[in-house]
Amino acid sequence: MNKYLILLFCITAYFNPGQASGQSSEYPFKSGEYARYGAYYNWNFIWVHSGEVEFRADTLQYRQQKAWHFKAVGKTYKAYDLLYSVRDTFETYSNYNTLRPIYSRRVLNHAKANSVHQYKFGADASSRIDVNIIQDKKPPYQGTLAAQENTFDLLATAYNFRKFDFNKLFIGQKVPYRMLVDRTIDNLFFRYLGKENVKTRNGKQYRCHKVSVYLLQGDFFHEGEYMKIWFTDDKNHLPVQVETEIQVGSVKAILLETKSMKYPLSSQIK
Repeated sequence: MNKYLILLFCITAYFNPGQASGQSSEYPFKSGEYARYGAYYNWNFIWVHSGEVEFRADTLQYRQQKAWHFKAVGKTYKAYDLLYSVRDTFETYSNYNTLRPIYSRRVLNHAKANSVHQYKFGADASSRIDVNIIQDKKPPYQGTLAAQENTFDLLATAYNFRKFDFNKLFIGQKVPYRMLVDRTIDNLFFRYLGKENVKTRNGKQYRCHKVSVYLLQGDFFHEGEYMKIWFTDDKNHLPVQVETEIQVGSVKAILLETKSMKYPLSSQIK
């Protein structure tokens, strides 16, 4: 189960706010932002802290243009590697102004299974996406997807979603989003659940906006609104906690550390 505990972080914000009203024109993060999360697995009322994920956002020159470079690295702790080791790296290069992906890459190492997923996005929203996937014990896959408006990869949608103004939503409102995963582009939704205070395992407490996310049926996930995400009720809209049910138990991601935030974390309750 540990690999899904890690991957949970990488789908923390699988949303595309460009399809709904209430999106601001300024990004609530800056170059150099860093956030670290603890990964927890629950089974029979016991929470096990078995790994962590680090997120970084930077700016650089990429293909002769200013771009965002988003990177997430997830791993299990050495004490749990004998049970199930995970070393995952997610990277996305995005247009500086629109956050639309230019190129993204996922390198997944789970126990003895390895895979590399690469996506090259065309110059505009209506062009194609080239897909290249290499997986152990499977033939390599090369193909194309017809791009759709507001199609973002995993990390770009995570950061893009933080632009959303949650205060303009009413409780129970559904907001559509579009995500690219593996070889498909899916249209899903999240539901706004209102405000709620969250106390993390390091003792800090935050005022948050809470949403539920509709997930598709998978080997480990139930189909339905079983993922809950809490975003800080301040200008950062930083995910503080993510929790979802899986086929056996549940998994949770909890904010542990931040650096170089664009705005003060004013949602933290003293």
